Amino acid sequence: KAVAYYRDGLGLEVQGPPSPADTNPARRAMFGLPDAQLRWQIGRPPAMRTGVEIVEITKAASKPLERRVQDSGAFMLIVFVRDVDAAFARLKKLGAPVVTKGGAPIGLPAGKPRFRVVVVKDPDGHFVEVVQADQPPETQAPPTANVIGVRVRLIVEDVDKALALYRDALGMKARSVDQFKKDPDVNAMLGLGSDGQYRAAMLEVPTTGLVFEVVDFKGVDRKRVRGNIQDPGSTRIQLQVRDVDAAIDVLKRHGGSVVSTGGRTVNLQGRGGATTKVTIVRDPDNLFLVLLQASPSPAPAN
Repeated sequence: KAVAYYRDGLGLEVQGPPSPADTNPARRAMFGLPDAQLRWQIGRPPAMRTGVEIVEITKAASKPLERRVQDSGAFMLIVFVRDVDAAFARLKKLGAPVVTKGGAPIGLPAGKPRFRVVVVKDPDGHFVEVVQADQPPETQAPPTANVIGVRVRLIVEDVDKALALYRDALGMKARSVDQFKKDPDVNAMLGLGSDGQYRAAMLEVPTTGLVFEVVDFKGVDRKRVRGNIQDPGSTRIQLQVRDVDAAIDVLKRHGGSVVSTGGRTVNLQGRGGATTKVTIVRDPDNLFLVLLQASPSPAPAN
């Protein structure tokens, strides 16, 4: 169902059958689920490195997470498209629940729209914002592709605390940091009441160009939904780091916790004998960070 949503609905490219981890105990240990069964597939926007890794976990106790768009830990994939109506029609045909008021794409701002946008949910409760901009972003996507860009958004308990972690401690670049504002058009897009206010900080993951937004709200009912990594609706984001142990220490100081088996790193074997030192850490807002430190490539034999 998830592959159909991202491939047939959004238009991401999915290659090959699902990959299992039945014979890969290191990968299961990375998830902190040594006895579970995992399989995954990756959907990528055409001509882009960024991808959505879809993971199904069985043989581990789990429960679907129910988050609203304003609840901390909610995660949103923002997809820029050439034609929002075409994407929305495909997603609606697949049964995607619509979050935006009115149940269809709306203009932002309403008076003189520069964007047409709609927020929907995927089969597991993740939020997806589909955006058609009057001035679309630069893209390497071929003319036949509808998806031309992506970014991500995490709803946090407190933007200042998130900035202390992601900007100050982990080194993401801050593009902008806003104050609280009340915008009826944005509230309608997100399906919120008229009293809701939001503030956002826009960060950039170094070397990737991926925009990572953190947002919090006031004036609306909010709750914290804590889930485990195997719960449908949980979200991971992969970050390559120079020193995985140093990154773990930083996250622990900011309230994070390691979920990988034994609370330590795992070595994943790659092609040509290379290994990747990796662990998964839960951040304070229940986003799971996959921290990867690539080992130097082995020297060629004489």
